[in-house]
Amino acid sequence: MTDFRRIHAAGSVLSRLFLSSPVDTFVDSLFDVSMLDNWPLEDERSARGIARLKQGPRDSKEALDHDHLYLFTGVSASLAQPYESPYVTEDGLVFEDEVTMRVRELYAAFGLAVPNQGTYPDDHIGYEIAFVSTGCYEIGSGNAEAKAPTIEMFDEHLTRFAPQVLSAVRNNATTAVYQALPDLTEGLLHEVNQFLHG
Repeated sequence: MTDFRRIHAAGSVLSRLFLSSPVDTFVDSLFDVSMLDNWPLEDERSARGIARLKQGPRDSKEALDHDHLYLFTGVSASLAQPYESPYVTEDGLVFEDEVTMRVRELYAAFGLAVPNQGTYPDDHIGYEIAFVSTGCYEIGSGNAEAKAPTIEMFDEHLTRFAPQVLSAVRNNATTAVYQALPDLTEGLLHEVNQFLHG
Protein backbone atom coordinates (compact mmCIF):
# COMPACT_ATOMS: atom_id res chain seq x y z
CA MET A 1 0.00 0.00 0.00
CA THR A 2 1.36 3.45 -0.85
CA ASP A 3 1.58 6.20 1.74
CA PHE A 4 -1.65 7.94 0.78
CA ARG A 5 -3.64 4.70 1.04
CA ARG A 6 -2.14 3.98 4.46
CA ILE A 7 -2.95 7.50 5.64
CA HIS A 8 -6.53 7.19 4.40
CA ALA A 9 -7.03 3.81 6.09
CA ALA A 10 -5.67 5.01 9.45
CA GLY A 11 -7.55 8.31 9.25
CA SER A 12 -10.82 6.49 8.61
CA VAL A 13 -10.43 4.51 11.84
CA LEU A 14 -9.19 7.38 13.98
CA SER A 15 -11.81 9.89 12.85
CA ARG A 16 -14.54 7.42 13.84
CA LEU A 17 -13.07 7.08 17.34
CA PHE A 18 -13.23 10.83 17.87
CA LEU A 19 -16.74 11.15 16.44
CA SER A 20 -18.47 8.32 18.30
CA SER A 21 -17.93 5.47 20.68
CA PRO A 22 -17.11 2.29 18.71
CA VAL A 23 -19.83 -0.29 18.03
CA ASP A 24 -19.26 -3.91 19.08
CA THR A 25 -17.75 -5.13 15.79
CA PHE A 26 -15.40 -2.14 15.73
CA VAL A 27 -14.37 -2.89 19.33
CA ASP A 28 -13.59 -6.49 18.31
CA SER A 29 -11.26 -5.30 15.55
CA LEU A 30 -9.49 -2.88 17.91
CA PHE A 31 -8.40 -5.82 20.07
CA ASP A 32 -7.78 -8.36 17.28
CA VAL A 33 -4.01 -8.98 17.30
CA SER A 34 -3.91 -9.87 13.59
CA MET A 35 -5.68 -6.59 12.78
CA LEU A 36 -3.37 -4.63 15.07
CA ASP A 37 -0.32 -6.28 13.47
CA ASN A 38 -1.54 -4.86 10.15
CA TRP A 39 -2.13 -1.28 11.31
CA PRO A 40 -1.42 0.80 8.20
CA LEU A 41 1.15 3.15 9.78
CA GLU A 42 4.49 1.93 11.08
CA ASP A 43 6.05 5.01 12.68
CA GLU A 44 7.23 5.03 16.30
CA ARG A 45 4.16 6.86 17.63
CA SER A 46 1.74 4.49 15.95
CA ALA A 47 3.74 1.52 17.23
CA ARG A 48 3.36 2.85 20.80
CA GLY A 49 -0.40 3.13 20.36
CA ILE A 50 -0.68 -0.38 18.93
CA ALA A 51 1.46 -1.75 21.78
CA ARG A 52 -0.87 -0.10 24.30
CA LEU A 53 -3.87 -1.82 22.69
CA LYS A 54 -2.10 -5.18 22.67
CA GLN A 55 -1.01 -4.90 26.30
CA GLY A 56 -4.07 -3.24 27.79
CA PRO A 57 -7.17 -5.06 29.00
CA ARG A 58 -9.99 -5.38 26.48
CA ASP A 59 -12.39 -2.50 27.00
CA SER A 60 -16.09 -3.15 27.46
CA LYS A 61 -18.57 -1.33 25.25
CA GLU A 62 -19.93 0.38 28.37
CA ALA A 63 -16.47 1.63 29.39
CA LEU A 64 -15.83 2.97 25.88
CA ASP A 65 -19.21 4.72 25.81
CA HIS A 66 -18.42 6.32 29.19
CA ASP A 67 -14.93 7.38 28.13
CA HIS A 68 -16.14 8.87 24.84
CA LEU A 69 -18.98 10.72 26.57
CA TYR A 70 -16.75 12.31 29.21
CA LEU A 71 -13.87 13.05 26.85
CA PHE A 72 -15.70 14.56 23.88
CA THR A 73 -19.25 15.47 24.91
CA GLY A 74 -19.08 15.96 28.65
CA VAL A 75 -21.74 16.02 31.29
CA SER A 76 -21.14 19.69 32.04
CA ALA A 77 -18.00 20.23 29.95
CA SER A 78 -15.94 17.82 27.87
CA LEU A 79 -12.54 16.81 29.22
CA ALA A 80 -10.98 16.97 25.74
CA GLN A 81 -12.86 19.68 23.83
CA PRO A 82 -12.98 18.25 20.25
CA TYR A 83 -13.78 21.50 18.39
CA GLU A 84 -11.19 23.81 16.88
CA SER A 85 -12.87 27.16 17.59
CA PRO A 86 -12.34 27.28 21.37
CA TYR A 87 -8.60 26.74 20.96
CA VAL A 88 -7.93 29.31 18.25
CA THR A 89 -10.33 32.19 18.86
CA GLU A 90 -9.96 35.05 21.29
CA ASP A 91 -13.29 34.37 23.01
CA GLY A 92 -12.81 30.59 23.07
CA LEU A 93 -16.30 29.95 21.77
CA VAL A 94 -17.61 26.90 19.96
CA PHE A 95 -19.21 27.70 16.59
CA GLU A 96 -17.09 30.81 16.07
CA ASP A 97 -18.28 32.04 12.70
CA GLU A 98 -15.01 32.77 10.92
CA VAL A 99 -13.29 29.49 11.80
CA THR A 100 -16.38 27.32 11.42
CA MET A 101 -17.33 28.91 8.10
CA ARG A 102 -13.86 28.48 6.63
CA VAL A 103 -13.81 24.81 7.62
CA ARG A 104 -17.28 24.45 6.07
CA GLU A 105 -16.01 26.07 2.84
CA LEU A 106 -13.11 23.62 2.68
CA TYR A 107 -15.49 20.68 3.08
CA ALA A 108 -17.70 22.11 0.34
CA ALA A 109 -14.69 22.32 -2.01
CA PHE A 110 -14.66 18.49 -1.82
CA GLY A 111 -18.43 18.26 -2.12
CA LEU A 112 -18.66 17.34 1.57
CA ALA A 113 -20.72 18.56 4.50
CA VAL A 114 -20.98 17.43 8.10
CA PRO A 115 -24.17 15.58 9.06
CA ASN A 116 -26.92 17.91 10.30
CA GLN A 117 -24.95 20.95 9.20
CA GLY A 118 -25.64 23.93 11.43
CA THR A 119 -26.70 21.77 14.38
CA TYR A 120 -23.15 20.85 15.43
CA PRO A 121 -19.96 22.78 14.70
CA ASP A 122 -18.14 21.74 11.53
CA ASP A 123 -14.69 22.03 13.14
CA HIS A 124 -14.71 18.74 15.11
CA ILE A 125 -11.31 17.02 15.15
CA GLY A 126 -12.88 13.82 13.81
CA TYR A 127 -14.25 15.55 10.72
CA GLU A 128 -11.00 17.42 10.13
CA ILE A 129 -9.01 14.16 10.34
CA ALA A 130 -11.43 12.53 7.88
CA PHE A 131 -11.08 15.49 5.52
CA VAL A 132 -7.27 15.51 5.62
CA SER A 133 -6.93 11.74 5.18
CA THR A 134 -9.40 11.83 2.26
CA GLY A 135 -7.49 14.78 0.81
CA CYS A 136 -4.24 12.81 0.95
CA TYR A 137 -5.97 9.95 -0.85
CA GLU A 138 -7.23 12.32 -3.54
CA ILE A 139 -3.79 13.89 -4.00
CA GLY A 140 -2.15 10.46 -4.18
CA SER A 141 -4.74 9.38 -6.75
CA GLY A 142 -3.80 12.29 -9.00
CA ASN A 143 -6.34 14.96 -8.05
CA ALA A 144 -4.14 18.08 -8.09
CA GLU A 145 -7.06 20.30 -7.03
CA ALA A 146 -7.16 18.52 -3.66
CA LYS A 147 -3.70 19.70 -2.63
CA ALA A 148 -4.38 23.33 -1.63
CA PRO A 149 -7.49 22.68 0.51
CA THR A 150 -5.88 19.64 2.16
CA ILE A 151 -2.74 21.60 3.06
CA GLU A 152 -4.83 24.50 4.35
CA MET A 153 -6.95 22.21 6.52
CA PHE A 154 -3.86 20.46 7.88
CA ASP A 155 -1.60 23.49 8.42
CA GLU A 156 -4.11 26.18 9.37
CA HIS A 157 -6.74 24.15 11.19
CA LEU A 158 -6.02 20.59 12.35
CA THR A 159 -2.47 21.06 13.60
CA ARG A 160 -3.35 24.31 15.40
CA PHE A 161 -5.50 22.51 17.98
CA ALA A 162 -4.91 18.76 17.71
CA PRO A 163 -1.96 18.79 20.18
CA GLN A 164 -4.17 20.27 22.93
CA VAL A 165 -6.96 17.77 22.27
CA LEU A 166 -4.51 14.87 22.30
CA SER A 167 -2.89 16.09 25.51
CA ALA A 168 -6.30 16.25 27.20
CA VAL A 169 -7.20 12.76 25.95
CA ARG A 170 -3.85 11.45 27.19
CA ASN A 171 -4.45 12.97 30.64
CA ASN A 172 -8.08 11.88 31.04
CA ALA A 173 -8.76 8.67 29.08
CA THR A 174 -9.55 5.60 31.17
CA THR A 175 -9.84 2.90 28.48
CA ALA A 176 -7.06 1.25 26.47
CA VAL A 177 -8.62 2.44 23.20
CA TYR A 178 -8.75 6.08 24.17
CA GLN A 179 -5.37 5.90 25.94
CA ALA A 180 -3.92 4.66 22.62
CA LEU A 181 -5.70 7.31 20.55
CA PRO A 182 -3.19 10.16 21.11
CA ASP A 183 -0.21 8.08 19.97
CA LEU A 184 -2.09 6.72 16.96
CA THR A 185 -3.26 10.21 16.00
CA GLU A 186 0.21 11.71 16.43
CA GLY A 187 1.48 8.96 14.13
CA LEU A 188 -1.13 9.90 11.54
CA LEU A 189 -0.31 13.61 11.78
CA HIS A 190 3.39 12.84 11.35
CA GLU A 191 2.71 10.75 8.24
CA VAL A 192 0.36 13.38 6.78
CA ASN A 193 2.99 16.07 7.32
CA GLN A 194 5.59 13.91 5.54
CA PHE A 195 3.18 13.23 2.69
CA LEU A 196 2.15 16.87 2.21
CA HIS A 197 5.45 18.58 2.90
CA GLY A 198 8.06 15.84 2.38
